Amino acid sequence: MSKKISIFEKVLYGSGDIGLNAMYTLFSSYVLYFYTDVIGMNAAIIGSVILASKIFDGISDLIAGQWIDTHKGKGGHCIPILMKWSIPLVVTSVLVFLVPDTSIAVRVLFAFVTYNLFNTVMYTFVGLAHNTLASYATDDSVARSQMLCYKMLFAAATQMVMANAILPLVELFGGQKSQGAWVKASLVFSLAGLVFLYLNAFFVKERVDNEAQPENILQSVKVAFRNKYWLMTVVIQICCSLQLMFNLSISVYYLQNVVGNLALMGTYVTLSNLPGVIVMIVLPSFLHKMSKRNLALMGTVLCLGAQIVFCAAPNDNIGILLGTALTRGIGFAFIMGLVNAMTGDTIEYGEWKTGVRVQGVLFSAKSVSEKLAQGILTSAFGFFLTAIGYNGLADVQAASAISGIDTFFRFVPLGVYIILIVILIFYRLDREFPSIQKELESRKASKTQ
Repeated sequence: MSKKISIFEKVLYGSGDIGLNAMYTLFSSYVLYFYTDVIGMNAAIIGSVILASKIFDGISDLIAGQWIDTHKGKGGHCIPILMKWSIPLVVTSVLVFLVPDTSIAVRVLFAFVTYNLFNTVMYTFVGLAHNTLASYATDDSVARSQMLCYKMLFAAATQMVMANAILPLVELFGGQKSQGAWVKASLVFSLAGLVFLYLNAFFVKERVDNEAQPENILQSVKVAFRNKYWLMTVVIQICCSLQLMFNLSISVYYLQNVVGNLALMGTYVTLSNLPGVIVMIVLPSFLHKMSKRNLALMGTVLCLGAQIVFCAAPNDNIGILLGTALTRGIGFAFIMGLVNAMTGDTIEYGEWKTGVRVQGVLFSAKSVSEKLAQGILTSAFGFFLTAIGYNGLADVQAASAISGIDTFFRFVPLGVYIILIVILIFYRLDREFPSIQKELESRKASKTQ
């Protein structure tokens, strides 16, 4: 087993998500709104662009995961990527908002290219390198889980801060309908995030290496699909990602058009994420006492109960809107805080079952499914907006558009929580993990004799 990691390094690793979320929260929360309501592009066209981009994004995840697992530079497998790719990530994050005021075809092409430069190439490589870094820093399940919990702590905290800071900063730079204001805001947040990515590159150390590498991506994916618990964590991550889209992106349309007060966005996301910050602080101490599966299941049941209450309430009841957001936030913190740790445990399970330790590809192949699901939901929502008569440049939306957004926001998450509960009931790796790790250590010891 690898050398123990200090609490300082665990927390510092987690702070890398400040860097990632400083850029990605603005992108994930407001890029669709920016395209439809700031520069007036058609929602269905943008939805199609995003869906197509997610397909390319999925392919890039596999390439990035294989690259991380099979290439090692100064500092290890992940650190060189953080060192070399973080500045280009900042540049492409700003380019996304520099759509020229020209013909529809040119604007769509520009949106497609810049969206993919940022999300498909730069963010994929940098984000996956940081995500995988925990499994290269240690092979101790508890220490790795603690690192990933701190990562989710900083992710939740950053999303909360960003939700309260984005619109005020945009207003400071010229207002929500000013394209230049969005460009300046993206530059400010991206440069702030860059600091934390470089702190990780300089101070987090890789200590674990792969003893045997699969020969190619197809072989790596084949190994991944023989791992039943990894497949379960894929579904869990997809559900988490869909819920995040509702919290950070679709909520923009709900608050602006159904509630009629987009200024509530900061409060709504704060209540959704603040419990996550608190839970992530104490969650590492629970890992010695309760299984990840039981904690996640408990959180999911809480989310489902809160969503049922929200669905039954009138849409003008702000108290219930915010109260159920807080309750869901408490439950969702357990699920979101543990999903990467659960994926990390499947690395050892896969090595035990197949004899091949695949790390980057497990995280990247999971990310493929996650991003395809995000693309499908975004595209479906874009077409849905067009079908119900949504017009991003209109001062007041049609009644059919308001009713449609209300229904979509209330009832789709119910299905997400039900799927999560079913998957978690059948997830039993926590109880099997000690014997698996013991056998792996025995195999390694026998090889050295």
